[in-house]
Amino acid sequence: LLGRLDARLRERLRRFGRGPERYGLIHADLRLANLLVTGDGEPSVIDFDDCGFGWYLYDLAAALSFIEHDPRVPELVDSWLRGYRAVAPLPARDEAEIWTFIMFRRLLLVAWIGTHTGVDTAAGLGAAYTEGTCELAERYLSGTL
Repeated sequence: LLGRLDARLRERLRRFGRGPERYGLIHADLRLANLLVTGDGEPSVIDFDDCGFGWYLYDLAAALSFIEHDPRVPELVDSWLRGYRAVAPLPARDEAEIWTFIMFRRLLLVAWIGTHTGVDTAAGLGAAYTEGTCELAERYLSGTL
């Protein structure tokens, strides 16, 4: 199942392409754990060790790391899209690939868990996260996400 997911993601990402409107410098781990909020000030982004070149939509997927199954995800995606579109346009054809990036990130995290068994976060997620990934993969591959 995860092999089929990998093949589908590779094909969709290849077709999506790396044009400058879709691909550039990203944080690549922009999630709540990497925001620093003090008092009433603006939040600051921290932890740039994963920063590099990638698809802009990957930052959305990273923001949903570990909660992709949460029923609030559609609402969170809508909020992210409103914020994104306040700064830059996002065509509908790009928006249609959001779950491709969410599943791409999720598959990468399954691999990370498998290679970091000594890390508390990975150990805590373990098999349940992989099982959840398989459930999401079935839905993604069948077109029901």
